[in-house]
Amino acid sequence: MKITLNGVGNNHCLVFEGKMTCKFAREIENSIIDMMRRHPKINVDLSRVHEIDRCGVHLLSVLKSFGGEAVKIIATSPEVEITLHHLYPLHQHVRPGSNGSKFRKAPALQSASL
Repeated sequence: MKITLNGVGNNHCLVFEGKMTCKFAREIENSIIDMMRRHPKINVDLSRVHEIDRCGVHLLSVLKSFGGEAVKIIATSPEVEITLHHLYPLHQHVRPGSNGSKFRKAPALQSASL
């Protein structure tokens, strides 16, 4: 798992690359906490994630719940979308570059805020 922070000033993007799985949960969690302490507004790029499990999805929901509107997921990989679809079948996604919001909440995801 590689985690990179890009950007300057108030415009930062947290880029996850590799596996967002239980094996890397501690590393991901520590990076999320550190980034949220240093940067109150963060974009999240998941386009380079090639594997994600329930732990990874849980960590994303924690990031969104703590960051609220200040955290925006701006891109996802097909693997992330497939996992979200399997875990939350009513969850709809909008591809990057479209006019819709990135994630549309299904009733089951209201509390997760993904």
